[in-house]
Amino acid sequence: MKSYQLFLSMVSLSTGITVLAKPMTATLLLSERVSMAELATNVLDPNSERYQQYYTPEEIREISGPIDEDYENLIDTLKSVGFEIARESTTHLAITIRGDKTLFERVFRTKIEFTGMAHTNTIRPFVPLTMPLIESISGLDNTMKLKPRYRKYQTLEDNEFTGAPGISPANIRKIYGIKPLYDQGLSGKGQHVGIATYMNYSRDDIVEYYQLIGLRPGPTVDTVSFNGQAPYDAGSAGETELDAEVSGMIAPGSKIHIFTSAENSEEGELALFTAVLDDNRCKVVNYSWGSCERYVRQSHKPDMDRVFNRAVAQGVNLLVASGDNGSDGCGDGTVNADWPAAHPSLVAVGGTSVYINTDGSKIEKGWSGSGGGISSLYKLPSWQSALKAPFVRRSFPDIAFNADPATGQGIWVRPSLSGRPTWMQVGGTSMAAPQWVGYLALVNEARAKKGKKAIGFLNPLIYKASAQERAQIFTDITKGKNGVYSAGTGWDAVTGWGSMRGEAMLNFLLAK
Repeated sequence: MKSYQLFLSMVSLSTGITVLAKPMTATLLLSERVSMAELATNVLDPNSERYQQYYTPEEIREISGPIDEDYENLIDTLKSVGFEIARESTTHLAITIRGDKTLFERVFRTKIEFTGMAHTNTIRPFVPLTMPLIESISGLDNTMKLKPRYRKYQTLEDNEFTGAPGISPANIRKIYGIKPLYDQGLSGKGQHVGIATYMNYSRDDIVEYYQLIGLRPGPTVDTVSFNGQAPYDAGSAGETELDAEVSGMIAPGSKIHIFTSAENSEEGELALFTAVLDDNRCKVVNYSWGSCERYVRQSHKPDMDRVFNRAVAQGVNLLVASGDNGSDGCGDGTVNADWPAAHPSLVAVGGTSVYINTDGSKIEKGWSGSGGGISSLYKLPSWQSALKAPFVRRSFPDIAFNADPATGQGIWVRPSLSGRPTWMQVGGTSMAAPQWVGYLALVNEARAKKGKKAIGFLNPLIYKASAQERAQIFTDITKGKNGVYSAGTGWDAVTGWGSMRGEAMLNFLLAK
């Protein structure tokens, strides 16, 4: 029996001492023949023959993946030393392997220490000469944890008849100019929305939410599992259900696919987005999890650079919550950026506080918790070159939406797996990001009706727009602070360019 099959079994050593097997998984990233960064540049460059001609996973395998013979030799070598092949990316650029910790230690000449289910490698791994394709190994340390980006305001226990608390779905659609899109016959039909998340959730809660707000039929919802059976956690489930509910509320005709990673760690994050991109149905994807940029391990950054650049190459918009601690991304009283919101291949969604006047118009200002600031990891992308000091490195957020818990919206969730679902008023930038995701699903449906491809990476389009165009497509948020940064005219590190003017933004993106 191989070492990875010895989970919870006791192995007798020659000394008579017994030890408990420690099963692990790790994801190996293989050398790219053509980098994901180059492919991403190709689809963004109007002078390239691949402009807006997005790559499929199969094309990436052909262009960037290893030669078939070399790849098969690596698979055979991994199996011969005792590893199980748990998953293979469609691109042949990522392989997830499973084995006992002693096998990882022996093959990769490292040392791994366990504390409960958590483990850390104390010696940098060495790639054997017999496995030259391997560029990096993710999963030897699983101590990094991502946190959900939502904030609870109030719970209305077990009362489905009161209606959703906070700003109603109808008012959200009205004040952001989304209702005219429905009048044009748009609903998200034919569009696939991705929710990238961790742990399990209750699908019944999501379906019931749609029914309670009058969506009949509502979006279809399914689960995509890829690294084992995800356990249930009430906090994680609340985030997942929030993301699916409000994105579906905006795009009721869409199909929502929830990608649930059973592992919340660096390797789990890498596996999560590899699974989303291998699937390749979703051209808009929500990610409402994050951490402090300062906590990102040096080895994890290039791994995720590859995956996020691949998303751009495949024409996938990854929208991420910008964080809920304002300019203090670490939550420790310092000025730090959020991970991965400050990544230059993602669209970071900040937060606002919204108040509705008696005439139905809105007053909107920057929410104090809206994550925003300047990355310490990434240079200023070319499409942000017009920003002025101190924003001389990648700065975020890019756009914004309602996120203040006090002016938040209602979701239908259960505080625990055994409890009954109930209305909960929440906010946070994870309330903002999925509603932008739903909106972009409407945009992509409209583009499809005109025979156009999905819009692709949003940021270069909105940053390169003229001042006159941005005045038409955004509500510029000029008041509010998130700590050291203040909202103001034009782009700012609290709300980015601001919130969408739904119909005008649609017309702008249809022309691209």
